[in-house]
Amino acid sequence: MHRQNKYLPWLFTLVLVTACAPVLSVTPAIPTLDPAAINTIVAQTAAAAATQTASASPVPLLTASPAPPPTSTKAFILVYSSPTAVVLPVVTGTSKPANNREYACRVVKSPANGATYAPRTNFKAVWLLQNTGRKIWDSESVHFGYDFGDRFHITAAYNLKKSAEFGDMAEFSVEMLAPKDPGTYTTHWALQTSAEKFCEVSLTIIVKE
Repeated sequence: MHRQNKYLPWLFTLVLVTACAPVLSVTPAIPTLDPAAINTIVAQTAAAAATQTASASPVPLLTASPAPPPTSTKAFILVYSSPTAVVLPVVTGTSKPANNREYACRVVKSPANGATYAPRTNFKAVWLLQNTGRKIWDSESVHFGYDFGDRFHITAAYNLKKSAEFGDMAEFSVEMLAPKDPGTYTTHWALQTSAEKFCEVSLTIIVKE
């Protein structure tokens, strides 16, 4: 009974203090916003969203410029006709040489090859030659003579009867003698100067008994 009376003044003091303390409100205060501040926040939010959208957008593709239209070019077509026979004109004395060779000729006439003769038969081989070079065949320096091959001629060389200018012709009638033994024989002749040989021709004969 005595201990209860001891704590009684303390209990009374606590109750008194609690009754005098202000009642605390647990409801938080709601701040009020200025309308101008709200507009500013909305504008900033829209700008930020636009920036994020732009950064997230893919890089625009580069578009190629259209290629220029092709330009037309002219095509040249060469048409080749089938070859036709060409007849060369006979060279005359009034024309100019058709080549740059100093000494040249054209064989107008020659004896037939393969003619058959009996052994030791005399015959003549005739050649008709035309001067188609740039130099005159001087009768003093040009002759027609044996070159190489079988020897069945009687005379080995023949002089020109006269000088032959460009386009002129010279005839050579060579005395021949068929060999005594049967067989085939070929002889080669040419026009010759002291330093040059040109207009080579040949003759082949057959000797039979």
